[in-house]
Amino acid sequence: MNRPSLLPILPALLLATALYAQTPVLNENFWVTNGTVEAVAHDEANDLVYIGGSFTYVGPNEPYGAGIDETSGAVDFSFANPNGTVNTSVPDGNGGWFIGGGFTEVGGMPRNCLAQIDASGQVTAWNPNANNTVRALAVSGGTVYAGGGFTSIGGQTRNNIAALDATTGAATAWNPNASGIVFALAVSGGTVYAGGSFTSIGGQTRNRIAALDATTGAATAWNPN
Repeated sequence: MNRPSLLPILPALLLATALYAQTPVLNENFWVTNGTVEAVAHDEANDLVYIGGSFTYVGPNEPYGAGIDETSGAVDFSFANPNGTVNTSVPDGNGGWFIGGGFTEVGGMPRNCLAQIDASGQVTAWNPNANNTVRALAVSGGTVYAGGGFTSIGGQTRNNIAALDATTGAATAWNPNASGIVFALAVSGGTVYAGGSFTSIGGQTRNRIAALDATTGAATAWNPN
């Protein structure tokens, strides 16, 4: 009995294997809609794609964070995108930004809840690696104050509030040890003001708002309760 030749089948198998092995590349700047797409049609002659659905907007995809020109309002698409919510951002003093939130990556780089974006819109090596959400940031000189729901940040145990070196990302010795989440921070002179759900901070009973010594981390006598 004659056996069928496998030779005509081999090129097809090799082609299928090669196609299957290709890794798809996600175009993060591909335009998106703000609602459901229910129909797609391709006009091959004019190389156009028509879409229909329940959307009211079609435009560039710039999730969670974007650089906006303060004069024209135009979006800067070179800005490194986080992969999760950004709760706070503050200028770094050099044309860039420190950002905090619930993300785990920025611009494709691992960054847990804290990152720095430089003046060109790219993520820097600064990486304090918080273990939970950052909700507030404030900058004073070479120090970045962070508040949130974390228990570890900058390589140290810190409960909900910390001071970080603006260059290295390491936690300083400053440690007010808040008993609950810190949602707001502001710095004025030698005082750091904090607001949140805590009842103890800086070694004292303080209900949800406190003033902390920027050097020692101790609560001052200021106590709105």
